[in-house]
Amino acid sequence: MVYADRTGDVWDFPGIEPAFRTGTRFVRANAADLIKLPYGSCFFSLPGRFPVFYNRRNNDFNHIEVSRDGNEITAVSAFMASSYLRTYLPAYIKKEDAPVLSMWAYTGVVFTDGEFYVPGMRIDDDIRSDPSIHENDMQLEKSITELENRYPKNRLVKQLASCSTRYRCLCARNFFLSRFEAPVPTTPGCNALCAGCLSYQGVSSPFASSQERLDFMPSPEEISEVILHHFRAVPGAVASFGQGCEGEPLLRASDLAAAVRRVREKTERGTINLNTNGSIPEGVKMLINAGLDSIRISLNSPTREYYTRYHRPSGFGFDDVMRSVDEALSAGIFVSLNLFFMPGFTDMETETEELVRFLTRFPVNMIQARNLNIDPDFYFDLIEFRESDPIGILNLVNLLREKFPGIRLGYYNPSMRE
Repeated sequence: MVYADRTGDVWDFPGIEPAFRTGTRFVRANAADLIKLPYGSCFFSLPGRFPVFYNRRNNDFNHIEVSRDGNEITAVSAFMASSYLRTYLPAYIKKEDAPVLSMWAYTGVVFTDGEFYVPGMRIDDDIRSDPSIHENDMQLEKSITELENRYPKNRLVKQLASCSTRYRCLCARNFFLSRFEAPVPTTPGCNALCAGCLSYQGVSSPFASSQERLDFMPSPEEISEVILHHFRAVPGAVASFGQGCEGEPLLRASDLAAAVRRVREKTERGTINLNTNGSIPEGVKMLINAGLDSIRISLNSPTREYYTRYHRPSGFGFDDVMRSVDEALSAGIFVSLNLFFMPGFTDMETETEELVRFLTRFPVNMIQARNLNIDPDFYFDLIEFRESDPIGILNLVNLLREKFPGIRLGYYNPSMRE
């Protein structure tokens, strides 16, 4: 078992068998579920939370509040690098005054054979966001200067420069480094108040947003200029509307359609993708008609009640999202489901059954399996979680691969030119 001291240093507790958590249940750590902590991952101490361990003698779970030298300790979590899917949460007991945790994907972690291990799997072999290829700040700074000089009036280029440096957005960095997928944020407003929104949290929220939201609306000319630059520079490039630093791009469907048409008038290269909440089916149709290649629609759950309690839509509902999925499938473009995974919820029997029904009705091309960045307890309370037995995240992944072999499982928006 590992723990953190009051300064945040991480220690192991020899001889104490670690535990994990799925939903609200504690489980023993199983070596078969573990992978080495991926390069570029982070540790977080969990304030107001004591680590839980498995007591083999009594065949139950207990927690530890102090280290061997008598100092109070806290539980520890890992935050895995991109493209990895967690399978278990960290196990802890909360104090009464424990604060709500900030927006990260908390993953269990153990120490064995001289190294840290986590319960997880690599869900996508694409390297576009591997930390090892982003250790090039000098090259990035040079590229930012070059592109800002080349496009001095393009506000979107300046926005991406800020994202790539201030927030180290790996997607924005890839734009300046002329590779993979370019982010194209366009929309300050949103028609949902998702609990885990990275760029906006209301005054009553228990945590802060992790980045500032875009505060202007780039013109179709600025948008198309960024996309065309990326498509000319990168074979098999992707450009995506709908980023963590903006609201809902469908609110600007007509402007985005104009930008897409401008791009397609000049090149057939590249994949134009829309990341969206799918709230406006008419906007989806408009963009498809303009030349959109692929769409990714976000869901925390295929269950109407859980969806509504998390996404908190305004002016649209679950049925509108389903219509957008149907619209995209009927048009024949590539359709991805951006499914937020939470161990013990996404893989519980009732949710698994609902997901199978959803995919049978809507045979999407891909499921992007993303860890949900949120305090698990806050999330479960918010959605009024009704727990059923979990089948396990790994078992859910295997079930999807077996039952729906035509659906790709991954993490990133693929290029249609692959």
